Amino acid sequence: MKDSPTGPAHLALALASVSDAVISTDASGRVTYMNPAAEALTRWRQSDALGLPLSTVFSIVHADSGTAVEAVMDSIKRTEDASRTLLHAVLVGAGGRPVVVEYSVAAVRDAAASFSGGITVFRDITHRRAAELALQTSEETLLANAEALFEEKERAQVTLNSIGDAVISTDFRGRVSFLNVVAEKMTGWTQAEASGRMLDEIFFLVDSTTREHIPCPTMQAIIENRTVGLHAACVLIRRDGVEIAVEDSASPIHDKHGGVIGAVMVAHDVTTARDLSEKLARVALHDNLTDLPNRALFADRLHQAIARAHRSGNSSALLFVDLDRFKPVNDSLGHTMGDLLLQAVARRLLTCVRSSDTVSRYGGDEFIIVLADVAHAQDATVCADKVIQAFEAPYDIGGQFLQMSASIGIASFPGDAADAETLLRYADIAMYQAKSDGRNKYRVFRPDMVSSDKRVI
Repeated sequence: MKDSPTGPAHLALALASVSDAVISTDASGRVTYMNPAAEALTRWRQSDALGLPLSTVFSIVHADSGTAVEAVMDSIKRTEDASRTLLHAVLVGAGGRPVVVEYSVAAVRDAAASFSGGITVFRDITHRRAAELALQTSEETLLANAEALFEEKERAQVTLNSIGDAVISTDFRGRVSFLNVVAEKMTGWTQAEASGRMLDEIFFLVDSTTREHIPCPTMQAIIENRTVGLHAACVLIRRDGVEIAVEDSASPIHDKHGGVIGAVMVAHDVTTARDLSEKLARVALHDNLTDLPNRALFADRLHQAIARAHRSGNSSALLFVDLDRFKPVNDSLGHTMGDLLLQAVARRLLTCVRSSDTVSRYGGDEFIIVLADVAHAQDATVCADKVIQAFEAPYDIGGQFLQMSASIGIASFPGDAADAETLLRYADIAMYQAKSDGRNKYRVFRPDMVSSDKRVI
């Protein structure tokens, strides 16, 4: 079986090429993986760090106060659906070299939603932090010395145009006063065109799911006099209509008396990282060969279907589909042809169900169909008939025409079973009854099948 373009090998290669440091840990907080960026940031080699507690590899303190930040693993364990991000922290690795970073943590949970480990992603923001501090330098103080003012502005300009993040500053009313070159490229607006315009016109954000407009965080930072970050679903609509996934934060700019005179927003293009994250999530929940939901996602969909049926008073049904005599075909033609046949079967099964139903690959040549919200349990036989009929046409696999059939077992909730585990077992028993009765047919579960269960390959 070949690895897909989004399979583990390709994702490992992608992680090795990203600039952000990525460290994974098991449930006890011990290191299980470090990408090259993490090795460079912590000055630990992965081979030396594997199995060590995360706290041994690095420590983190607040950048401004110098006080220790809570244990990273504790942060991970408390993380639920979303990542948790901390701005302006200092990481100290093996060499004792302090690095200003922002980091996010995400919990990894198994199919039963139990904590099984965590992913920590660090980004070196040393230059970005310097840029923020440069922008907060008081104009009034600089005017006291014209030569110093010129030098400081030149230094700030060079710094801001050298970093990889977009930097935009506004006055107290939210009107743009500065864009660095990255911000010009990201928004499609030049400094001259954007100057004096409201920031929401230049940096137009929407929620990637709801498509609703999201105000830029600068006004909130000015009003509340604190650093404000946006949630991870932000998408920037560039001037030419191109959409860019971004993460950004805004901080107030103060004068020498501590009064707020504007804000600076720093934005980072996370399109590639977000795509990679989505691919990682998909690989974790989908079969690598057929791209159908795997066992973990199937279990979740089945529990959802049972809960929905319980609330609505309808039924849910499970179809256990097993290919007849697949092993001889696989052994005689080779595993490559066998894999192509399984992919073709998956595509054909999808044509037999509704969009609200789930077709998953359970393993080997076994597939399971979850029918959600069926008015009557017997309605599942309609779907089973479609599957039997769909298999009547031969499969064209690399120019060879293969005739296949399937045996199907059907069990329903709440008529046959009151829980997911029993429902699956009863559908499996009914499937083997169909095989025992001659294959290429379906059987609806009956209680007497339990005592007469016959296993036919």
